Amino acid sequence: MWLQRKYWTDYNTVEALAWLTKAIIIIPGLIFKIEIWWLYIFSLITSTMLVWASEKKLLPTLVGFNTMWIWLSLMVLAQQLKI
Repeated sequence: MWLQRKYWTDYNTVEALAWLTKAIIIIPGLIFKIEIWWLYIFSLITSTMLVWASEKKLLPTLVGFNTMWIWLSLMVLAQQLKI
């Protein structure tokens, strides 16, 4: 499925980028206790884009999940940037 070119529509590409970004944030934090705060900028962007993609795919649970990621990303960025 993932190896077929027709699978990679605009919203499936956005979804893959969003999940990859979240994995890059979560895995180092769980394994090495490292927080790479600037990755939350990418998380904010991809989560916002994934809300759009979830609407296209009619997945309301992903809309809720990514709305929480947007708030989490905003909180981490505000804390790091002293806003």
